[in-house]
Amino acid sequence: MSEWLFYLVVALLPIAAVSGYRLGKRKKQPERQEGALSRRYFVGLNFLLNEQPDKAIDAFIKMLEVDSETVETHLALGNLFRKRGEVDRAIRLHQNLIARPSLNPEVRSMSLLELGLDYMAAGLFDRAESIFKELKGDVKHKAISLQQLMLIYQQTKDWEQAVLVAEQLQSIDNLDHGPEIAHFYCELAERQMAQGNPKQANQSLKRALAIDAMCVRANIIRAAIAYEQGQYKQAIKVHRELIKQDIGFVPEVIEQIAASFQHLNDHKGYRVFLESTLAQGHSPTVVLAYADILRSRKGDRVAADFITQQLQQKPSLKGLLKLIEMHIEHAQPSARPSLEILYDIVNRSYKTKPAYRCANCGFGGKTLFWQCPSCKHWSSVKPVIGLEGE
Repeated sequence: MSEWLFYLVVALLPIAAVSGYRLGKRKKQPERQEGALSRRYFVGLNFLLNEQPDKAIDAFIKMLEVDSETVETHLALGNLFRKRGEVDRAIRLHQNLIARPSLNPEVRSMSLLELGLDYMAAGLFDRAESIFKELKGDVKHKAISLQQLMLIYQQTKDWEQAVLVAEQLQSIDNLDHGPEIAHFYCELAERQMAQGNPKQANQSLKRALAIDAMCVRANIIRAAIAYEQGQYKQAIKVHRELIKQDIGFVPEVIEQIAASFQHLNDHKGYRVFLESTLAQGHSPTVVLAYADILRSRKGDRVAADFITQQLQQKPSLKGLLKLIEMHIEHAQPSARPSLEILYDIVNRSYKTKPAYRCANCGFGGKTLFWQCPSCKHWSSVKPVIGLEGE
């Protein structure tokens, strides 16, 4: 017997117990009806053991017509089908439950909830949405219905509805959905930018920061809007705010920062900006940007000494690669092959390391995702800090 069949049989054992108990209690009922439940149970069980789930479903549905008190076991059976990935069978079972006119309101709500989850698993979001909209009016199922609606609106990219539902959910589950809502506003802002509405986009971003002051993404988009509009001083101002939020995100914006100062022809301002950033915290990206300035102003030796000093304080593969590269340029012909081998080894190691990692599930990669593609958490993917990262 396969593992999933074992669990199905275990889930259905209460039916056998109930049928045996009731056969002893219902002496006033005709013999034929008393035995119907037990016979159909074993017929259904036999189909399951022979891996004929469709015939088993037929048997259990007929059994439900004889005894409606086995509803919870039918719900459990449908749940097992869904977890198994056999969503069509789960849908069929739950639809048959809901079709029974004798179901009391509580059981109908439970059955509707399970059917809604079936539709979610099948990707039938329009049908699932209708069910969860109905169920959110039921106090008992309101929280889970709002959770599912929020998932639906994320999948369908209906960010306005996602915001509304998340705000409702936050009012009843006592959890902080601020980071999620802020990202929904960021998604709206990106759409508004694509539609050529930077003013609306900035309004959405202000709402995002009002809800979550630590939303780095909002400031990245704000700075990009300012830069595209030629407002370079404003872009630099927003980048300063971003660095205070999380210096680890500097690699995402360093080129735009440098370009903003370049457009302003403010080389000193760029140097002071980098010095100020280094004073706030260590960043290999900022170290290397500052080393480039030293190199152009004072030569390779001073730049290499600066990188060496920084590596002694905070080792990083990124900084080490730059230092080896500089030494290769000035090495004697006899020493160059060894340095090139060393560079290749360190570079290979560095390239295999993720630049970003999810703090929730551990997913790692070279690309920044605002929503983890593995666990679907928002704001959980951060730059890797330390020897192998930023």
